[in-house]
Amino acid sequence: MTELGKRKQNKNKRYNGIVQTAEALFLERGFDHVQMQDVASKEQIGIATLFRYFPKKDRLIVAVACHNVEKHIESFRAIVNKNETAYSRLVLIFNLLTIDSSDTLSRSSVFREAFESYASIAKEPLDSIGDYIDAQKEIADLVMKLIEEGKSDGSFRKDLPLKEAIITAINSYGTFGSNITFKSPITYLEEDIAPHKQQQMLKEMLLAYVKPN
Repeated sequence: MTELGKRKQNKNKRYNGIVQTAEALFLERGFDHVQMQDVASKEQIGIATLFRYFPKKDRLIVAVACHNVEKHIESFRAIVNKNETAYSRLVLIFNLLTIDSSDTLSRSSVFREAFESYASIAKEPLDSIGDYIDAQKEIADLVMKLIEEGKSDGSFRKDLPLKEAIITAINSYGTFGSNITFKSPITYLEEDIAPHKQQQMLKEMLLAYVKPN
C-alpha cells in the first residue's frame, strides 16, 4: 500500500471511530448534554483534531445519523435483489424492521427517532442535513424498485395505489417499532397486550392489506 493509501485508510478509520464514539455518547446522554470535548476525550484525540473532521457539532450529529441509516442500506439492497416475488421480499423487509432482541436495531431506532425529533425543532436546518436525506433516498429508491417489480409479477394487489400503500405500511411499521423501543423500560399492566404481540399483529395486518386475495 502506498503512503497516500495508508494516510487515507487511517483518516477513514479515525473518522469512523469518532462517529461511533459520538453515537454511543449521544445515545447515553442525549444531543444537548454531549459537548465536542466529551467526544474528543472519549476518542482520545485533541479537540483540534476533532474539529478538523467536524467543524460544528451539528455536522457530527448528522454524520452519526447518516452512519445509522447506511448500516441498513446494504441489508435493504440484499433483500430487494433477491430472486423472489416482490411480496416475499416485502415480508423480509418487515422482518428486518422487527424489533426483537437485536441490540443494534433497537439502538438504531432510538437514535433515528431522537435525531429526527432534534432536527425538526432546530431553529435552522442542520448543517449537511442533505447527506442524511440522500441516505434515506437510497432506501426509498430500493423500495420503489420493489414496488415496480411487484406490479410486474402480480404479487401485490392491483386495485391499490401501491406506492402510497407500501411506503405508508413500511413507515408505519418502522415508527411502531421505534415506539416499542422507547417504551420498553415501562412496566406494562397485566391486562395490556404485550408489545411484541402488537407488533406481530400489525405486521400481519399490513402485509395482508397489500397481498392479492
